[in-house]
Amino acid sequence: MNKFQEGLQQQRKLVEQLRLEAAVPRLRVSECIEDIMKYCEQHTNEDVLINGFLKPGDNPYKEKGGCTIL
Repeated sequence: MNKFQEGLQQQRKLVEQLRLEAAVPRLRVSECIEDIMKYCEQHTNEDVLINGFLKPGDNPYKEKGGCTIL
């Protein structure tokens, strides 16, 4: 294929993707916020950022080793 046909093919793929995305049903932000707030309130007791970890060893983000000077 020449460059014109390749560019045309890419544009057709792009248009098809944009059509698919345009067909996705949309929700109002105010409705989404209410749902997110309800979810957060229902799962507060499971959130380690709010309650912390039961044991310090449960934290996967804690640095394993300390700083050593050679």
